[in-house]
Amino acid sequence: MRGMVVGGTKQATHVSHKGMARWARVLLPLAGMLALLLSACGQAAPGASLAKDQRFVWPFVSSDGTNTITGEVLDPSLISSATDFTSASLIYSGLVTLNSSLHVVNDLARSIDVDPTGKKYTFHLLPNLAFSDGKPIHAQDFAYAMDRSLDPSNTAGLGITYLGHILGAGDRSAGKVPTIIAQGDNPNAGISVVDDQTLVIRLDAPIGFFLEALTYPTSYPVEKSLVDKYPGGAWVNHLDQGGCSGPFMVKSYGGGKELSYIPNPNWSKATHHNLILTEIDRPFVTSVDAEYTNYRAGQYDYTDVPDNQSSYARGQDDYREVGELAIDYFGLNFTKPPFDNLQIRQAFDLALQRQVIVDRNTQGGATPTYHIVPQGMPGYDVNLTNPAPDGTQAVTGNQDAAQKLMKQVRANCQGLTNSQGVSTDPDYCPYIMGNNPQQITFSANGSNQTRVDITRAAAAQWSFILGLNVVEQTVTFKQILNIYTMTPQADPFQAWAVGWLADYPDPQDWLTLQFASTAPYNASGVSDPALDAAMAKADVEQDPVTRAQDYNQIEQQIVAQVPWIPFMQEKAKWRLRSWVHGFTLNSLAVMPDISWPSVYVTTPTQ
Repeated sequence: MRGMVVGGTKQATHVSHKGMARWARVLLPLAGMLALLLSACGQAAPGASLAKDQRFVWPFVSSDGTNTITGEVLDPSLISSATDFTSASLIYSGLVTLNSSLHVVNDLARSIDVDPTGKKYTFHLLPNLAFSDGKPIHAQDFAYAMDRSLDPSNTAGLGITYLGHILGAGDRSAGKVPTIIAQGDNPNAGISVVDDQTLVIRLDAPIGFFLEALTYPTSYPVEKSLVDKYPGGAWVNHLDQGGCSGPFMVKSYGGGKELSYIPNPNWSKATHHNLILTEIDRPFVTSVDAEYTNYRAGQYDYTDVPDNQSSYARGQDDYREVGELAIDYFGLNFTKPPFDNLQIRQAFDLALQRQVIVDRNTQGGATPTYHIVPQGMPGYDVNLTNPAPDGTQAVTGNQDAAQKLMKQVRANCQGLTNSQGVSTDPDYCPYIMGNNPQQITFSANGSNQTRVDITRAAAAQWSFILGLNVVEQTVTFKQILNIYTMTPQADPFQAWAVGWLADYPDPQDWLTLQFASTAPYNASGVSDPALDAAMAKADVEQDPVTRAQDYNQIEQQIVAQVPWIPFMQEKAKWRLRSWVHGFTLNSLAVMPDISWPSVYVTTPTQ
């Protein structure tokens, strides 16, 4: 859920799995999407030398609009936003990770064996692993962390999203069993601690995306003694005492206004990779606009680029960008009129002039799209089309078709009438009939000005083209997040604007996770048994070509139902001082933990 918005690396040891091909072998390489504008990292500029001060000032924009530590989530079992994921990659490492090209590589696992059924994974850990306080990291620590992420009493329920196919995970998440950990190789246990260096995970099905999902923070090792010492989640305020397993560890909390990190020598000892940076400082900032202003004033080494600054920033030498695996979309609530009617949903989709609203409001900082699975993802469908009755690949809409759909729907409104003489049967009629139709509200996160502006522009388009009364309503980020913790029936919103950034590079993250009847993020309320069966089949398909084809068909079926109206694919845009080398973000907007050893600072040249 994190997209609701989001040189010196280890050698990649190969995952052994007879007969299991990875996505990257047969599908569109992600590397093409990741052709970053950075020149060769890790090479100092001519005439430059390493600076004595190897400190990197990298601000953190908090999702809750504050400039305190309350705006940053450091508990791996609770991380749900892109910004928090990036912070986690500093101080935590997992069994596996994603490299800069989004291929799964071993991290703290030395090697991985997968049995022929595809349901048993055996992880062999690197020797000499230890938390930042020196306490050894054993297989039990990984087991504890995953079991804790599934524990309904102390997490946000994210564990079932990313670890849900581990044997017994459903019962653990429902509170029916106290743990799914067993000592010794137990064929009936989801997680078996064979010995200090060996961990076995068993799945309920041979899912094709398990290792990708395992890169999500819910599986990162957590130091139990620290969690127990500071209960109620307070342990994350004491990571300067231990608990860090990644390349850096917390140095100080800066009075709640800034987090400072220094190299974690125990990570370097175990991975045999040394960091060049000696400190990373992350001052908290209330907004991207404030961050950008402060960067231009010389305060930081890095800044994100606001959409309204894209045109200017793109002409600067320090500008960088990469296409993100992130889709911004309007979600429609199937249980609330007028979006309980398919033709109305289709009309809204086809009336939208994506090209116009995206270009005007992002200055080229995003790409108009009608896709659910973003370009650059394995399984991206180049043949996907807009919903009927259009069926084209246009991003400019089909206003004539949209108006004809509305005319057909209005013809159905011949039932009971209200005091204004407008039919109330069916229930969507008051929203589409008469000279003063009932208001249709699209809610947008007020802390994301671009999304608010686009929602307002879309509302104006729909009102004019379809003859409706559509308005934008500004709400908080928390209110938007709450949509995804409710049943659609309890959701107060008719429609909303939000973004989804891939958790891991697999189309399951965009399809089954969003639209299965019981999926945690199915806020629209899609309920289609045939679609559920198709997604369940695709999730366990072992042939990657067949699996990609299955997901393509599923996406087209979902587009036809219009639970989402996607409107743009985002770009990660940032500016970086010329003296900082080796730092970059991948298309998940993350700096992988294994990439930090290649980052260094040179003396600025005159």
